[in-house]
Amino acid sequence: MSLSESFALVSFALFSFADLRYRLVPGIELFLLGTILLTFPSDPLQSGLILLACGWGVFRNLSGWLAIPLLFYPPAWPVLLTGYGYRKGLIGRADLLAIAGLACLFPLPAVLLSLLGLELWRRVWVRRRSGSIPALPGMLLGLSVFLLLRLFLRS
Repeated sequence: MSLSESFALVSFALFSFADLRYRLVPGIELFLLGTILLTFPSDPLQSGLILLACGWGVFRNLSGWLAIPLLFYPPAWPVLLTGYGYRKGLIGRADLLAIAGLACLFPLPAVLLSLLGLELWRRVWVRRRSGSIPALPGMLLGLSVFLLLRLFLRS
């Protein structure tokens, strides 16, 4: 496993525990900053566009026209979707920053599997409990599936 994969896996494990226990994810901003610092030297275009998409989601006063050029860059799509959910109050800020960090570190299939893991986690959570859904454990589930699939397919 590379440094960025280890960083993401350990961070998401800690954040998932915090999300389940306290319903709050302290330090998610540092995770996004760390992912940008890890990926900016090797791929500044992807890091910059993902950061721009995340900024569009976080800052509600930015125009929707800013997101139009980002639609031509497929790795930004999950971040734009989560940013739209954050703007409408459906998704938390930590979830948006976590998806943006994953989009910086991993290819598009990893981010999509992470969102699929979130959906599976949401379905399990709704059946067993009520209330707001901690999203980061589901993202960790999808990220783990991606890393395991990649490990088995390489062998």
